[in-house]
Amino acid sequence: MTNSGRLVLAAATIVVLAAAGLTAGVKVKVEYDKLFDFATVKTYAWHPDGAGEVKVLSTMGDDPVAVNNMLEPVIRAAVDREMKARGFVLDTTGKPDLHIHYYMLAGPNSESQFQGQFIGGVPPWGLPDFAMTTTSLKVFEQGTLVLDISTAANRTIVWRAIATAEINRQRSLEQKKQRIDDGMREALKKFPPKFKK
Repeated sequence: MTNSGRLVLAAATIVVLAAAGLTAGVKVKVEYDKLFDFATVKTYAWHPDGAGEVKVLSTMGDDPVAVNNMLEPVIRAAVDREMKARGFVLDTTGKPDLHIHYYMLAGPNSESQFQGQFIGGVPPWGLPDFAMTTTSLKVFEQGTLVLDISTAANRTIVWRAIATAEINRQRSLEQKKQRIDDGMREALKKFPPKFKK
């Protein structure tokens, strides 16, 4: 490979890594009922039992009610904005098509790597496996935001997004709010899914 070819490859790698860094903070997984026709619903409301709740699995002394009181307006505003952008109307009559509810979970998590993790069952050099020892261990606080959308008529969940991110207590309140905002935008990016007959 020529020097100019190496430079182009290096520049392309830097661009890819920079782009990955922008979206690597929040991981989103979406599941939905593939038999439900989302084209038949147009209105929504927050769940009558409450918009959401927070569960904290931590010894940091966090009060789940205080955390929920702080985050609920942020979550609701982000979801309301994304639903409106998709043509859904916040129902005020008490007879919505859909109900929305969230759960915020916070607690410890860990990641580890071990020697030989990325080597296949039979390595190319044919030597027997060696002792698997942990070479990297990271323990961190993780937050998960679950957003459920259910039918108001029979309370069946038809769509769920799970957004997960590492919690950094060094971040300011505004940075935390921005992260939730970005997570909800990413979670609702493909809502409503297309109905396939």
